[in-house]
Amino acid sequence: MDQTTSKVKDMYEQYPYPSGEPTIRPGFDIRLLLSYVALKRDSNRPLEVLDAGCGRGPGVIGAASLQPKVNFTAIDINSVGLAEARENAKARGLTNINFIQADLMTLEGVDVPEGGFDVIYSSGVLHHLADPQVGLNNLTKILAPHGVISLMLYGSFGRQALYRLIEGINILSPKDDPIESRIPIGRLLSKAAEETIFKDTYLKSTYLNPDVEFVDTCLNVNEVSYDIADLWQFIEQANMKFVRWVEPDVWSIEKRFNDPELLDKLRELSEFEQYQVIERLFEIPKLDFIICGAGNNARERITAAEIGSCTLVVNPEASFFIEKRNQDQAQRIESVGYKVRHRKEQGVSDPILAQLILLLADQTISFSGEELIKVLSQSGVDREIASEVILDLLDEEIIFIP
Repeated sequence: MDQTTSKVKDMYEQYPYPSGEPTIRPGFDIRLLLSYVALKRDSNRPLEVLDAGCGRGPGVIGAASLQPKVNFTAIDINSVGLAEARENAKARGLTNINFIQADLMTLEGVDVPEGGFDVIYSSGVLHHLADPQVGLNNLTKILAPHGVISLMLYGSFGRQALYRLIEGINILSPKDDPIESRIPIGRLLSKAAEETIFKDTYLKSTYLNPDVEFVDTCLNVNEVSYDIADLWQFIEQANMKFVRWVEPDVWSIEKRFNDPELLDKLRELSEFEQYQVIERLFEIPKLDFIICGAGNNARERITAAEIGSCTLVVNPEASFFIEKRNQDQAQRIESVGYKVRHRKEQGVSDPILAQLILLLADQTISFSGEELIKVLSQSGVDREIASEVILDLLDEEIIFIP
């Protein structure tokens, strides 16, 4: 184990991260992640997923709880966090997670399934390695040809205020001092930042975080961060391809800007340049994205004419809101809405779309586009219009093609 990894290991075993109960993170559903790319699995074996840097296991336990037929391998260098994760999984009766202590710089001790892992998660981990590029390159070698890697790395532009605080802490309390002695000083300075660089930012109330969270955020012994240019180079050097952002709305000029003249100018830029503008104007501390191997590609958008022949599934990351009022021997629907991941709830006023949302809200198995078209045709909706509405559902990520 290299010296940097050893320091990171010691820090996280003293302050095992993250705190909190099992959670359902964006991108938890394996079928959904695999739907983003063109290549398909050629095997009926159970899906194999690697969580590369699981910590105390809240993410992998949440994902495994909802997907009992998927096999998860969860690795970390932190023996304390792994022990807690094993106990939590055992207490919940989960038998589809295998916890292994392993170093991402070598991956020694990790049993790779035949053909590679279908999906690899690594959230907030690679940027703490002695050499993040080595870590990513190692993960690409054990990824199945059809597979995807879901990564979260720190965004340098979105963390500038935090880095200013960290520099201040380092002046007051040198990095070589014991972490336990640096925490009180760090909290004092972080509290002072509430009225300056942290005001009205995501960092507000950082000084109140539990020790494990505060240490990870403000006193970490090793981390790097990335801007868009760095990120693109990082991906290319691993011989991988960018597929999409976990939440595309964060990086959409159409969602971020309203001025027509500005939008016209921005549309003249490449997507890469658009992302560079967005990272400079908005506070985005985390870069959540999905990549695939060089022999794979992002899946192309289908046309309305192809809807009928598609198999569709309701997105597990979509929530539905239906307000009903009971009357005398009757029931009236007051409102219909939906929400995808952490986006704002969207109300539905279009009667055709509302009809589909009501249908999808109770749908737990796959169905065909043709079935949806027939349902709408019974209400007098033209096939072409029905296909366009269903295509809108795909674009909004309420449904997806597995």
